[in-house]
Amino acid sequence: MSHRTPIKIASGVVGSALLMFGATAAFGAQVDGSDKKGPDATGATHEVSGGALSSHVFDPEADQYTQVANVQGLFAFNQEGVTPNDELFNVFGTALTSMCSKPSDELVSSKDGVANFYVNVGGNVKKSFSINVQDLAEEKGKETLMGCSCATGSPFGQARIMGVPLASVVEMADLEDGVNTVTAYGADGYGQPLPLRYAIDHNAMLVYQVNGEELSSAEGSSLQLWMPETVASYFTRNITDIELTRQDSEPEVQRVDPCYRNKINLLNYADGCVFPVGHEITFEGVADDLGSPIEAVEFSFDGGRTWTSCATEGATADKWVNWQFSTSFDEAGDYRMTVRAKTADGMVSPLAATLLFEVS
Repeated sequence: MSHRTPIKIASGVVGSALLMFGATAAFGAQVDGSDKKGPDATGATHEVSGGALSSHVFDPEADQYTQVANVQGLFAFNQEGVTPNDELFNVFGTALTSMCSKPSDELVSSKDGVANFYVNVGGNVKKSFSINVQDLAEEKGKETLMGCSCATGSPFGQARIMGVPLASVVEMADLEDGVNTVTAYGADGYGQPLPLRYAIDHNAMLVYQVNGEELSSAEGSSLQLWMPETVASYFTRNITDIELTRQDSEPEVQRVDPCYRNKINLLNYADGCVFPVGHEITFEGVADDLGSPIEAVEFSFDGGRTWTSCATEGATADKWVNWQFSTSFDEAGDYRMTVRAKTADGMVSPLAATLLFEVS
């Protein structure tokens, strides 16, 4: 591989909607290994609800492009980076009741830090009460980085949020025996019940700032529920009430559609670009899965016949994996890169991402 001046393909949105900004990493160790044995060389089939979900690569046009097997390169990743707020609030879904659907006009420049949010707490509690989130934030407020992903589509994003742990509110309630469900209701009455233990264990947050901007609403509350590793339909907006209730059975937690698990996207585009023979080219993108950490990002430059597997050791499921792969090509031609991800529970990206580029 050449070590001449690296060329970074321009970043942008390729294929399905991807939300990402910033967060590049220094290059790591050179990748020597390739994954070319067994069924994983061409994908995988997963059993889902009694049926088969195939993520095999079938590429009848692969021979139109220059084929390079087991491409070597430099790989690095981190789990940093945030999605700009205007994209974060406008690209997800159409359900106006959930957070990821609307509206950047709910964000204002942060001045005093925490807005004056009041939330009523009731249900199967011995005494209902109201809390001023501003008072609670002075003692319990915290900042964290958290991802958000659609259950039935490709969009996903990540933001740095400020909020109060839901657990801090629950601790203030004198619960009746058997309380097992929590529901955060928006000003319009929308609410999605969650198992109380699930919400606490997953560090649910009552959020009042997103990426340094304070939330604002004409409805009297702009507090939002954010749930790590949970689909975006639970990210309720304009919370006014929290109900802690006892149900005959805990509610089931909605999971991401298996066809949209383990999402992988490229941040590069190469329209009209020609890259010199032998010069290092840097590819970059983001991978995300709800519920299982990304274990590896894999690259193929021969239509899925062979894959170079790059481990993402230590990656966690609550944030995306922002990756970079740098390599060079010693032969002029038209190339196509295919990239996929693997999770710790064995899921191979059902929808791989591809990029066409020319070397001359």
